[in-house]
Amino acid sequence: MTERDHDTLVRNLLASLDASASLIQTHISSVVIAGETVYKLKKPVDFGFLDYATLERRKRFCEEEVRINSRYAPQLYLGVVPITGSIDAPRIGGEGKAIEYAVKMRRFEPSDQLDEIAARSAIGGSLCDAIADLASAMHAGASHVQAQSDFGTPERVLMPMIENFDLMASLHRDGDLAEAVAEVEAWTIKEHARLTPLLRQRRERGYIRECHGDMHLHNMALFDGRPMLFDAIEFNPYLNHIDVISDLAFLLMDLEYRGLVSQSRRLLNRYLEKSGDYEAAALLAFYKTYRAMVRAKVLALHAAQEIPEPERDAVLAEVRRYVALAQSYADAPAPFLAITHGFSGAGKSTFALMAVERYGAIRLRSDTERMRLFRKAEKKGDIYTADATEATYARLVELAGSLVRAGYPVVADATFLKYVQRARFEMLARDLHLPMVILDIVCDDAELRRRIRGRLNEGRDVSEADEQVLRMQQETCDPLRNGERRLCVQIACSASALPDKLSRLLGRDDHSLRAR
Repeated sequence: MTERDHDTLVRNLLASLDASASLIQTHISSVVIAGETVYKLKKPVDFGFLDYATLERRKRFCEEEVRINSRYAPQLYLGVVPITGSIDAPRIGGEGKAIEYAVKMRRFEPSDQLDEIAARSAIGGSLCDAIADLASAMHAGASHVQAQSDFGTPERVLMPMIENFDLMASLHRDGDLAEAVAEVEAWTIKEHARLTPLLRQRRERGYIRECHGDMHLHNMALFDGRPMLFDAIEFNPYLNHIDVISDLAFLLMDLEYRGLVSQSRRLLNRYLEKSGDYEAAALLAFYKTYRAMVRAKVLALHAAQEIPEPERDAVLAEVRRYVALAQSYADAPAPFLAITHGFSGAGKSTFALMAVERYGAIRLRSDTERMRLFRKAEKKGDIYTADATEATYARLVELAGSLVRAGYPVVADATFLKYVQRARFEMLARDLHLPMVILDIVCDDAELRRRIRGRLNEGRDVSEADEQVLRMQQETCDPLRNGERRLCVQIACSASALPDKLSRLLGRDDHSLRAR
């Protein structure tokens, strides 16, 4: 079947259905919407990285699409149906020989797609957290690749990136665009060489898994009020048997392309807190660049098809914006170190999260890392011994060091009531020549106790500190020393935002910052 035959088939199929039936076209699929049912037909195209050229291949990949996506959205994917009859008079699921196949799906409201929700400026913090929880759980449960396969080797990681650049060069030879693409390609090759040891380490540690492969807002929707993934890659195993952080990078890049930078920062932070996979942060700029170029390539392919000139101009403008975004990832922002200081219940985690969204910092929570270090402890009290606390703060320093070396600002969220705990971070900042601040959160005793009681009653916070712990903290804390006060930004616990003084101390212009 030719592309022209496919277009005729789809047009006649649409005409055979109810008058309310509609059609959505992509560069690889024709999606027929008929009432509460959707039929997705694959176009007879061969782009090298994707080959739907024969009926046999289209049937196989329809079946594979249902198999893979049933993991993410079993309520949506209903199976594969044959299309019989003829191109001029097609029938869905009729008798006789199949002339085409379609994935049958249950329809959902387009307004529930996350790209539509983003367009309404309705992706808030709680939805970011829910998406991050979904992604971390999906990656935790994804099957690992077999050791003898070549999935995720450094050589394989680079191959689709180079294929993107080659395809872009063959499709569009505009001088400024070609120059920008060549610049991104040169940076990608250089970064790949620098990151090769880490790429190998990631594979050895089991982070190459069967992932979604195409995780961006257009392929996510709310279903029963919760985020749901669909339309995972089925046509090329090398594009979905990947590092989990490459999978997440697509979503982060998509948010940033839409101007949702604070949402991207919050989502990344929540994902890292849930997964504990902090070493992956060093790969994010590399993978987000790749994902931006994937979108540029897909759009470039669309622009190369037979479409009206005004539409082609609009598509090429998008191509240029994605390439510009890819270029921006090469410019790493200068990192900094921040620590919180205050008693339990003062709101340290809230203000640390503000620093995440405002500055692109990674928040390291002592409560979370303590639980991660001592999850196998026999008794609850064992994780709060002096030795356990020492190990927890040592872990915070270790993680902070690796993150700032990867180019990320860090805010360590802990009480930091002992001078020796604070001094470790000050020494790390001094050794790495980084700016450092202490976020000193002040709150009166009655309010602290009210907050702690409320938090324990709700049972939703990772912190288990009670009023007895608060009393012990107040009796044994080391006050800030004179030398520390020059690093200090005092914040009232009732404040609704970080003070402007913080930006001045860090030498930060908030409006010029972007997600790394």
